[in-house]
Amino acid sequence: MGVTREGSYIDRVIAQVAAWPSVSASRADCGMGVGLSVNTHQIVHLHTPGGAHVRLTRPVILRMEDALLHSGRVEVEPSEDWVSVRLDSDSDVALLVSLVSVAIKATATEPPGVSRRAAHQCPAATGGRAWIGPLRRASRQADR
Repeated sequence: MGVTREGSYIDRVIAQVAAWPSVSASRADCGMGVGLSVNTHQIVHLHTPGGAHVRLTRPVILRMEDALLHSGRVEVEPSEDWVSVRLDSDSDVALLVSLVSVAIKATATEPPGVSRRAAHQCPAATGGRAWIGPLRRASRQADR
């Protein structure tokens, strides 16, 4: 799972995204896997054996809820800024790369005063599972 002739799906994501301007790779802040950062803010944690967490921010998640729900490949915890993506295919890699692009924009447009300290905690760091299934509409209900 998670390996192709060209290497792992995680390796392919790192090679593609770390080449973008202002993106760097280092150890994930949660201590599990590789983190991708924009400026000094980690927005992606790539966990083995083939899952990733992406920090989209809650407003972006709510705005994109229908698309995330229909993908069947994305999981989000209620009241979290992070989503999980399972990496089992080339299309999962393409989805993750697209979400990283969204995460970069979401991080750059955060209003002043938003706490970045809590933003670094992906679900894996707080005891969440790396992958627990597709996004469910109930996650939005929990925020109301």
